[in-house]
Amino acid sequence: MTDDRSSDDSAADTERAETDSQATDGGNEASETPIEADIVADAAADEDVPQADLVDVLVVLNASLIGSHATYEREYEYVTVDSVRGYVVDTAAWETLREEHDDLDSRLAAAAQRAHTEQTEQLLAADDDTHETIDAGIVVGIDTAEGMD
Repeated sequence: MTDDRSSDDSAADTERAETDSQATDGGNEASETPIEADIVADAAADEDVPQADLVDVLVVLNASLIGSHATYEREYEYVTVDSVRGYVVDTAAWETLREEHDDLDSRLAAAAQRAHTEQTEQLLAADDDTHETIDAGIVVGIDTAEGMD
């Protein structure tokens, strides 16, 4: 796969959040996380971390969060839009995630939290939820074995 786009084309950079991993390892890691490419790009830029590294962290976190729906559903308000569930969590939920993944670089962990929170805010807005701002959010895809034939 050859990328002929200019490196200073910001729209192309946003789209590459999904395609960079395809070019390097043949897989599509970004599709393994329910966070939109533009949000990943913004969070990486805001926290000054490499976008590819942030995608890797988001993939790891998503894998660990997939089995956590029941816990979050009991404890937090949530919204579901297009097979993605956004939980409005407190910062303690993120502290727990960071403890569970204590090998994460602190800047990458902050970027991951920012990406999850921004995606949750977008899901809330898409569902016409009245939250002005939230402290923290966690998003998890809900396409699981239930949806398979």
